[in-house]
Amino acid sequence: MSVAPVKFFRTKQWRRTEGVLLLLILLLAAFLRIWRLEDMPPGFYHDEAYNGLDALSLVQGKQFPQFYEGWELYAQDAHAGNPPEPTRFPIFFEGNYGREPVHIYLIALSIKLWGATPFAVRLVPALAGVAAVLTTFLAAKILLQPAHEDEQMWRVTTETAVSSYFYQLTPLFAALTLAILFPAIHFSRFGLRAMLFVPVETLATACFWQGILRKQQSRIPSWLWLSLAGFWLGFGVYVYAAARLFPLLFAAFILIWFWRDKTAVLAMWRSLSWMVVVAVITAVPLLLFFARYPYFFLFRIGYVANKGAGVVAGKPWLTWLLNVGRVVRGFFWQGETHLRHNLPGRPYLDWFQAIFFLMGFMGSLLAVLRKKTWTSPYVLRLIFLFLWLVVMLLPSIMSGDAPHFGRLTGAAPVAAIFVGMGIAWLVFALRQRFAFVRTNRLGQLLLVMGVVGILSLSLFLSVYDYFGRYAGHPDVAADFYLPDWELGEWAARQPADTRLYLTPTQEEMATIFFALAAPERMHSYAGAEGAIPAGVPGSPSMYFIRPDDQTSLENLQAYFPGGERGRAQHRFLTFSVSAQEPRLAALTSIDSPVWGEQLRLVGWSLTPLEGQLHVKLAWQAVAPMSIRYTAFVHLVGDAGLPLAQADRPPGGYPTPDWQTGEIVVDTFVIEVPQDLPAGMYSLQTGFYDLATLERLGTAVLTEIDLP
Repeated sequence: MSVAPVKFFRTKQWRRTEGVLLLLILLLAAFLRIWRLEDMPPGFYHDEAYNGLDALSLVQGKQFPQFYEGWELYAQDAHAGNPPEPTRFPIFFEGNYGREPVHIYLIALSIKLWGATPFAVRLVPALAGVAAVLTTFLAAKILLQPAHEDEQMWRVTTETAVSSYFYQLTPLFAALTLAILFPAIHFSRFGLRAMLFVPVETLATACFWQGILRKQQSRIPSWLWLSLAGFWLGFGVYVYAAARLFPLLFAAFILIWFWRDKTAVLAMWRSLSWMVVVAVITAVPLLLFFARYPYFFLFRIGYVANKGAGVVAGKPWLTWLLNVGRVVRGFFWQGETHLRHNLPGRPYLDWFQAIFFLMGFMGSLLAVLRKKTWTSPYVLRLIFLFLWLVVMLLPSIMSGDAPHFGRLTGAAPVAAIFVGMGIAWLVFALRQRFAFVRTNRLGQLLLVMGVVGILSLSLFLSVYDYFGRYAGHPDVAADFYLPDWELGEWAARQPADTRLYLTPTQEEMATIFFALAAPERMHSYAGAEGAIPAGVPGSPSMYFIRPDDQTSLENLQAYFPGGERGRAQHRFLTFSVSAQEPRLAALTSIDSPVWGEQLRLVGWSLTPLEGQLHVKLAWQAVAPMSIRYTAFVHLVGDAGLPLAQADRPPGGYPTPDWQTGEIVVDTFVIEVPQDLPAGMYSLQTGFYDLATLERLGTAVLTEIDLP
């Protein structure tokens, strides 16, 4: 056996070569994650935008908790027992089902530097994805380092030669694999928090093994390394929900280690205790929040586990069991079909990566089973790798829509390490098998070119699949809410005093709100239900109307004959009303008192039509309202009792959505009973709280003489 390769790995030349190669890998990772980041993926998906809104609220100094969309009624349940404590710097962001804070604070910093843009939001996971490549290299480097550094370790045997190849080559190959891994590229370019967990888990792993395998004469003692591991372990719960499962890896490993080598574990119990203590102390602030509001600890877990096509109702254990097969298939041949998470059907690993993964995985498994191939420390480290993989597959296995590639993000670094081990094993095996490769420079060059060629093909597949096939998919723009983003950009270009409205209503408004950089500027309403928010007198208004909402357009054109219909855009058209356009056109003005210091009646009209009374009313909001008031129009007789009536909330625009100073118009239809005696009747209107039937106010519109 040639001594040269083993000794070469100990030279300064190799260390310089390794540093240059790692730098090139990091530059490649950065390019794949940052190039065209502002427009690929196109648009700006709701969850990305919601993260950006919270970060923007931090920058703007707003109070939390913040909820930007009307569907978030779960907040009432979450705070049923404990009201929220207003704060400018929350430890947990409660909107959009609840999210950990680190990602949001980093986005806030990015927005301060780059402005409120998709690039600023996506830059945070992109940089985390680059950092993950570096920290995966470090974790593999420390995890696979030789157990002893003395000269005897470098004697030329099969065992030490394999060890040196794994130690020196696997970290580089693992880093390169993660740099070009399709899901890692995608979720580094997606403004979600999953990718931020990868540097945290790999740093925790690196510090843990540095503490376990440190030299006795090391300047940094074992307890300090393990305390650092504990810090990253506790810090993880502030990054991503899957981090709550990560401690299982270390608990399971230490139990197995204790079973194999009780003496070694007992010798390190103080250092291991430091790790646990530091982890708990680090996590305590967020754990206290969960203790006060357990809803947020349990809600998202239950939501994820019970939603999806793979859920077996009432049998979570069966769902998880079936998900094991789905996740395994997702790794190798039938990937996730959700377009927002993956090129539909593309496996987690491409063919080349899958082959090397299986080589590394099966080779490691055989080494553990044989035990003679490796010294005990290596067996333990391979067991750790297997446990790491299993624990990080659990978030996807325990979800209702496995294989969910976003929830497999934590498995990316350990999968990359197994791929790297497979490549390193192949390089070693070829050198051992063929003397031409081992002794001839041409053979060595061909070996290097072959490995580089295979990895280049893998890189080509990732680049082609992502920037070619995925970017060109006909539905990817809609899946990332490009129409909403374009609408929001159009709205943001309007003058600051323009009142902006969208019809019909939609639950998810975050993309539009972020484009505006001010959620309060845009209000949505269901125009087909009758109500018209007519804006504020003296200020222009612009209405954004979806193409299939012709009723809203017709209502606006009828009420504002001087309004201007704009040219149809992609998925919306505009209708503009100038500041000079009357807001009470064809209505009788009325100077009613303010009802409940919240709103007042400002205009009305009456049109009798074949047994019906069409009553058009215009109100003006005087102050914000939290109650969804019900409006009424009553035909009242001499006894003061309503003989005919129309009671309902304003059609499609509830009172909590009204803006101060805004005029809202709606038409109520009263069916006049055929047997109603002729005579004088009073037409009255007002509002009341349906829950308590308490009236906000009443006004008499007119007296009607019915024949």
